Amino acid sequence: MLADLIKKLFNHERYQSLAVITVIVLLAIFFGCESKVTSINNPTQKVTRAELQLELDVMIAKCKIGLKKLDRQDELRNLILQQALITASTGTINPLALITSLGTILGIGATVDNVRKRKDIKKIKTTGEIPV
Repeated sequence: MLADLIKKLFNHERYQSLAVITVIVLLAIFFGCESKVTSINNPTQKVTRAELQLELDVMIAKCKIGLKKLDRQDELRNLILQQALITASTGTINPLALITSLGTILGIGATVDNVRKRKDIKKIKTTGEIPV
């Protein structure tokens, strides 16, 4: 009964029915499907605008961390260079500056070692594999 009614409606209003079906399909495509592009991190994966922005934010944060590490290394190098210049120009070693320089070098070494150990512990917890 219902099938006959739909068949009569479709035959009688064929072009309007096709237009309505076409509009419904187009609305589903335009509003139901988000635009996607290739991921920056994984070229085999497609991502939406929000996911691409998140990947970009993560990359920017990693770059900023790298720049901070470079700044710290440059500061340490400049500190050692200044101490060497003072020692060379005066001919004496400033004990306070030497202690400060050694403390800075030891502090940076301890920080690097702690970061490495935290990474190892995290790897053990996540994968169960003991790093070599």
